[in-house]
Amino acid sequence: MFIHCKNEEAKKWEPPLPGYVKCNIHSNWRNTKLHSGVAYIIWDQSGNVLHHTRDVITFSPNRVTSELRCMLWALQSMKNQGYQEIVIVSDFREIIESMKKPSDWPMFQVLIQKIGTLCARLRSVAFEAESASSNQIAREIEKSVLRDGHFQSYFSLGGPA
Repeated sequence: MFIHCKNEEAKKWEPPLPGYVKCNIHSNWRNTKLHSGVAYIIWDQSGNVLHHTRDVITFSPNRVTSELRCMLWALQSMKNQGYQEIVIVSDFREIIESMKKPSDWPMFQVLIQKIGTLCARLRSVAFEAESASSNQIAREIEKSVLRDGHFQSYFSLGGPA
């Protein structure tokens, strides 16, 4: 297992290296009383969308918790689909930093350990920060959960319509 964290934020979307898939994730957290919408979209090295999905998660006390739960959900789903070489991308820089230096995030230790345990079952996982504009598709998918009341989860081949 290999885990890598990229320090700089990518300004534009770039495809993953050959053999890897890129998973853009995002969680829409509003406050402690509402559910969060979560989504991810998976790309191949040619920039083709393999599939995308969205779901709703129960209440989270803060945005970091919601984003880490989204990351855990996406990694578990990708493992279940057989992916072994993954690049996880978020525009929420803090969760990328939490993977790089877990000891700096003691409040989120349980979630970070769960993510680490899951990563240990995969061949290679990299974490990268991208700009919000580069992560726009994942942001739009997850916004539909709370904005439009789409609490039904789904998994779809290809990109969103």
